[in-house]
Amino acid sequence: MSFKFDAMMLILNKIDSGEKVTIESLKNDLEVSERTVHRYLETLQLSGYPLYFDRPKERYLFPEGYTLKQPGLDAEEFLALALAKKVIRRLGPEFEAGLTRIEKKLAGRGAKAAPRILVPEGEAAPRAGFLESLNRAALQFQRVEFSYAALSSKTRTRRRVEPDYLFFQEGLWYLRGYCCLREESRTFALDRMESLKVLEEHFVPRQRSGDEELASSFGSFLDGEPEEVILVFDPEIRLYIERRRWHPSQEKEELKDGRLKIRFRVKGLEGIGRWIYRWLPWVEVLTPKALREKVEEDLALALAKHGGKKGERSKEKGER
Repeated sequence: MSFKFDAMMLILNKIDSGEKVTIESLKNDLEVSERTVHRYLETLQLSGYPLYFDRPKERYLFPEGYTLKQPGLDAEEFLALALAKKVIRRLGPEFEAGLTRIEKKLAGRGAKAAPRILVPEGEAAPRAGFLESLNRAALQFQRVEFSYAALSSKTRTRRRVEPDYLFFQEGLWYLRGYCCLREESRTFALDRMESLKVLEEHFVPRQRSGDEELASSFGSFLDGEPEEVILVFDPEIRLYIERRRWHPSQEKEELKDGRLKIRFRVKGLEGIGRWIYRWLPWVEVLTPKALREKVEEDLALALAKHGGKKGERSKEKGER
């Protein structure tokens, strides 16, 4: 464990225990310069810890009601609380609000003490033991190590990751975290992991909202820069598209010829690209150019695999 991490944990614990914490006291306790103390405090604030300097009291404090102390719940109980909060949404917002109040009373830190799991309504069987271990590591800001084989790779690599949160999407569980090997945030499917180990190495969490990050993605694909995607759907398929909201950024426009134009702003193109193929041949990609060209290439390959023959479009569609 690095001295920097130990120093910042010492600062947090001193403030949380009610000690009088000042720049001068931290200089003496840590035996570092004033500039270093300011850097530690700034890092903690950027990481989401709401410490501030109270001028009348001449000390650093947490807001009233905030504490680092967590209730006496183990990882399994934290996990059950998080999943219950997601499932109870079906009963209405008042029930969800009630459980949130219970959570705040238990934790003191409110939602921050809950497991780092983002999951929609529904049931899933996560990889045995992995979900619990990764959730505990995310709660305690511990690095994890595992062997990983991405679907796009033929080889396995050993990854050390700073876990941020877990989420369920498209029938699978995923871990989102900072990959020390790639030096950037990555998404890992739990079913592609082997030999998971929680390390005795801690990290300062990066300030990021999992809900906001998932809202900008399309499916489980979270990597890539935000891009605008414009699609036009034929009248034959329009009702299927309009029956639900596929993405938070979705904007629609009815064209004069009866077609439907849809705009999305998504993070990366791989996720929405796979979704587009569900609606062929009744959809056209207008922008971005890279996505349009990729669809054209894939259609050419598909046509070649089928002997170059044009299939007749069936007018009979099954109910969805």
